[in-house]
Parts: sequence; C-alpha cells; structure tokens
Amino acid sequence: MRWFPPRPNRRAAAPPPPVPVSPLALLMGRDEVALAGLRGRRLVRGRRVLVTGACGTVGSALCRQVRRLEPEALCLVDKDAAGLARLGRELAAEAGGDAGVTLAEVDVRDRDGVDRAVRDARPDLLFHTAGQNELAKVEQDPCRGVADNVVGTRHAVDSAVRHDVQRMVFVSSDKAAEPTSVFGATMRLGELLLQTATGGPTCFAAVRVGNVIGEAGALLSLLAHRISSGEVVTITHPEVARHFMTVAEAAGLLIEAAALAEEAETFVLDMGRPVPVVELVHRYAEQLRLPEVTIRFSGLGPGEKLAEKAFADSERRIRTAHPKIWATRPAPPPAGLPQLLDELAAAAGDGDDGRVRLLLRRLLPEYHPVRRPLPAGDPPPPGPSCLCDARSFHTGCSPDPPGL
Repeated sequence: MRWFPPRPNRRAAAPPPPVPVSPLALLMGRDEVALAGLRGRRLVRGRRVLVTGACGTVGSALCRQVRRLEPEALCLVDKDAAGLARLGRELAAEAGGDAGVTLAEVDVRDRDGVDRAVRDARPDLLFHTAGQNELAKVEQDPCRGVADNVVGTRHAVDSAVRHDVQRMVFVSSDKAAEPTSVFGATMRLGELLLQTATGGPTCFAAVRVGNVIGEAGALLSLLAHRISSGEVVTITHPEVARHFMTVAEAAGLLIEAAALAEEAETFVLDMGRPVPVVELVHRYAEQLRLPEVTIRFSGLGPGEKLAEKAFADSERRIRTAHPKIWATRPAPPPAGLPQLLDELAAAAGDGDDGRVRLLLRRLLPEYHPVRRPLPAGDPPPPGPSCLCDARSFHTGCSPDPPGL
C-alpha cells in the first residue's frame, strides 16, 4: 500500500474582471466600434489632407484623428475664423509644436473660395463635413439648406476633380434613406453628386452618420443641465427612436470609408437597433444619479420620422472588409441631373422656397415630404427650448438629434 499526501485544496480560478463599459456605450445600448486602425494609418500617413467644416464636432474630431495618423499636411477649412484659430492652436499643442496645419477661412457656398483652398492645399484626401444640418431649420429655410448642402457639396466635388484629389468623402445622414425632410433630401442629393463625378481622377465615397453624441457634446450637456436643474426635458414623441454613434466612431468611419471606397459607395456603421429616445433620457438620468426626470412630448415636427433607417428598402447592403461597416452602391443618377441641379441652385439663390421644394421632388422620386404643422405648446423658456436645439454634426452637431 502506498500513501499519497493529500492534495492542496485548489480554489477555482477567479474569473477575469469584467471589462468596464463606457457611459456612452450604456447610453447607446451597444459597444463602441473601434475604427481607423492600421488601414486608416496606411491611408493617411505621409499624405496631404483637407477637411471642410473643420470646427464642427465631427470635423474637429476628424482633424484630431487625422493628425495622430501622421499626415504630411493638414488643411482646416471653415467659415469660423475664431474657431479655426482655436483648433489650430489645440492641434499644435497636442503635437508639441508644428503640426503641419494650415487654416483657410472659407464658406462652402463660395465656389471660388473653395477652389482656391483646394488648389493651395493640394490635398490627396478631402473630407467634406461642412453644411447645414438642423432638420427643423432646413425645413423652414430650404433655400439656405440647398445652398449649404447641395451647392456647397457641388463646389467641393468640382474642386476635387479639377485639382486631382485622390479620394473625397462626403458626410451624409441616415435621413438620406427614403427622405421625408428637406434636410434628408439635400443629403441624398449630395450622395448623387458623387455619382455624377465618378470615372475621373477622384475616388468618391459617402458616409451616413446617425445622431452623434460625445461626453462633452452639446446634446448631453443640455440634457445634463435640464435633468440636474429639475427642468422639463422635451421630446417629440413617446415612441421616437434614433441611431446614435460617438464622435470618435463618426470620425473613424470617415477615415475607414476613404480607405474602403471603390465606386462612390455609401457607407454605414452597424449601429444596431434605433434607441428609444425616452429610454436614452432615463439611462442618462441614472448615470447622473438623478432618476427623477420630467418629460414633455411636443409632437413630431415637419419632416420628422418616428424612426430612421440606415438603408432604403430598395438599396442592397454590401459587406466590407470591416465587420461593422456596410455599404451600398446607389443606382445611377437620373438623366438631366446637372441641368436640374442648376435650376435648383438658381431657385435657392432667388429665395424661391416653393420652387426649391418642387425641384427636390422632381430630382428625387423617393422624397416624400411630411408637412406637419410645427409642434404646438406653451412658449419656450429663454435658451434652447428642447434638446433638438443642441446638435453636433457638420457645423457643430449631429444630424439633428430629432426626437429630442
């Protein structure tokens, strides 16, 4: 008989600590997607880059990501001179000295100004994030929306082709899929503009972004102020739902799209199911440890939907090299598009709202405007009356966090 000493009592290995979930991931109901990795660095490193709308939330985040990818030069284009100077200083400070950054104060409606900026910067990559994005504002002033979003984009496309830009990415919106608003229609036209310019020296791509949120963004700042102050939070409808993405995701998606583009595709991040806005408000209130929140419903406004979709039913989804990025190749643009665009630009220049709306319907058969009356209610208090007054996209916010 052999004696064996008792084995030590081995405890089961402790499970690894859970990976902390970011507050923004909790709000969106999904993990944040990692973008603009090695593929983005290979694309940007050593190349010249130009960003329009550089002072906006997405534009400025894009500029910071691009600078970290070591471009040869980075040109910031915006109509906000003070914002340009501030962003230029911030990028120089982050780089610890000369960041190779140049500034160009230009309004994208100024054709000659846009062309001069592109000519002088000689970019290899052009990211067009400038434009008018407030859904309600564009609905009320369609001429300005067309001037910024259609005419301005046309100027950028024409200059990119004229000056042999290698790749250009246009920032569109999920509202371009089966548009019901003037804003969505202008975004869809921007996508079509890329189609008209294919076959030349420039490779084009569009990116549809959802509602952009950030830790210090205008949307969450306003929401935090309203909740912590015990003020009423205004939402359009109890069932309204929106796609949300972080600022870093939006900027990274632009860089990925520039690398993946082949035939003027439109790229979309897999953002999961739309998030009910009421649920997002309650989640954020819990993060602030202020579970009591009062919500008021104002009613959907003109052009607004209960929920957005990333792709139209008629669009075929295409897988890409990134598991969380999908694409679609839009159908060829309608015949006579350049002439109708000329008429649209002329109508916008004349301030003819009715003619602009008519031409948008002629240009886009899929555009079905929803002409609701403006939400009724008591006069708003001073300052932003509801969360949709705080946006973060092309010129500072996300495509209209409608529903908020």
